[in-house]
Amino acid sequence: MGCFPKMDPTLKITGVLSDPTRYSIYQYVCETKREVSVQNIADEFDLHPNVARLHLSKLEEIRVLHSELKKTGKGGRPGKLYFSSDEVVQLSFPKRDFAALSEVAIRSLMKLGQTGYNILVETGYEYGQEMVKEYLQSHRLELSILTKAEKLKMILELANSLEFNSMDLQSNQFSFQYHHCPFKETALIEPAFVCGLHNSILKGGFEILFNVEEFKQEESMLNQCSTCSYHVIVTN
Repeated sequence: MGCFPKMDPTLKITGVLSDPTRYSIYQYVCETKREVSVQNIADEFDLHPNVARLHLSKLEEIRVLHSELKKTGKGGRPGKLYFSSDEVVQLSFPKRDFAALSEVAIRSLMKLGQTGYNILVETGYEYGQEMVKEYLQSHRLELSILTKAEKLKMILELANSLEFNSMDLQSNQFSFQYHHCPFKETALIEPAFVCGLHNSILKGGFEILFNVEEFKQEESMLNQCSTCSYHVIVTN
């Protein structure tokens, strides 16, 4: 018998997540922030339980989900429950360690103290504004003639890329939350620096579209809150 090389981890991950249903299941488990059973997934995605179990097993194989046996309280054998892991999937061709690059950059700025923090916040603010400008350009929109309704629509569309988990719009006030920090791994290095960066990106995006009267972070996962929550008041 011949020997076959082990599959490259990147190829295995892309193979598992390339299935649209399986990727949707992965997103669902991450966003619900709770344990799910095979039956939960079968009901949510209109699948046979055996198919749901196969998808969950594949996601567990690449370590983006974990599982454990728990009693249901109804007697009988314990059931398997699945939950999202803290494993971050990084795909790159060829391999590039962007997490390490982020850590080096943050640590370098930390050595500059307050000056480094100010540079990071300023850069984040500019990045937030550039993100909106790129959106406007790609959609051939002119900011000066956008109506408030069009700006609101734009914010909601950008919400997907910004990873807002929920957003509430009331007149000139916005409330939105994150359940998963997009900079979680880097935030472990120096939380104050990374939160400042994140907030400045958000603020830059809002302030290019609106006259912002107040931009306030009301809750932070760094303070053991379940979400990072923001409240924004605009005058136009």
